[in-house]
Amino acid sequence: GCNLPLMVIPYSGDLCDLPSNAQWLQHTEMFGWLSNNHLCGVYRKYLCLLHNNYLFVDSDVIFMTNPEKALSEVDGFITSCGHWHNPVHTITPVSENILKTITTTWQARIFNSGQFASARALYTWPQLKSTAEDLRYRSVCMHQNMHEQPGINLLVNLSGENIINLTLPPYNMESTWAGDYPIDDYEKFWTVENRKPFIIHWAGRADQLRCSIDYLFFNFLSDNEKGQWKPLPLKNNSYWQRLKQRWKAIHKAIS
Repeated sequence: GCNLPLMVIPYSGDLCDLPSNAQWLQHTEMFGWLSNNHLCGVYRKYLCLLHNNYLFVDSDVIFMTNPEKALSEVDGFITSCGHWHNPVHTITPVSENILKTITTTWQARIFNSGQFASARALYTWPQLKSTAEDLRYRSVCMHQNMHEQPGINLLVNLSGENIINLTLPPYNMESTWAGDYPIDDYEKFWTVENRKPFIIHWAGRADQLRCSIDYLFFNFLSDNEKGQWKPLPLKNNSYWQRLKQRWKAIHKAIS
């Protein structure tokens, strides 16, 4: 039910053909600056902070409902992850000390950089470049041997924008992270419609395709992709045996 345009950030110069509703999002100056400072391609996510009215998601995300509807009643910088109770990978010792000068409840302002939205642009390109190069923040925002997550968290917090996490009160959305659903009957958490997550994000799970929720993404594959996909060995219990039989039937039907 979503007809929003799709903008794709290239993490390298290796581009491919995109669907008709999509286009590459480029920024010559930023991309050149990142390259000159030997920062890996994932730092190009910084480009989001120059735009307004967008939802950014990593490629390991599936949509459960129309994001336009899910985000229509909130305003500001919006996320829906659970890093507030586990800030690992989102901060460094330097950025943690800076965040503690902003608020005593800084954990509520931490988020996963694989999914976020913003009603407003938080920076112009000169402002972002100047902030990232500031000696107080450079080790976080421009670290050659680190991913972009601490940098984006710090830049968003320094912007002063209101940060809303939909998994916290008053919204109390159930988790959007696949790793929080290790049980077979995970849908029991989604009986209250307005608390059902609008996306599910795998976010670096080490045990891919070991839980029943992992098979949700199968519904989003094309017939050709389904024919190429092979699941990892399944657990030896009745549920997984039924799932294995179902997979064999699907594979036979599309072979």
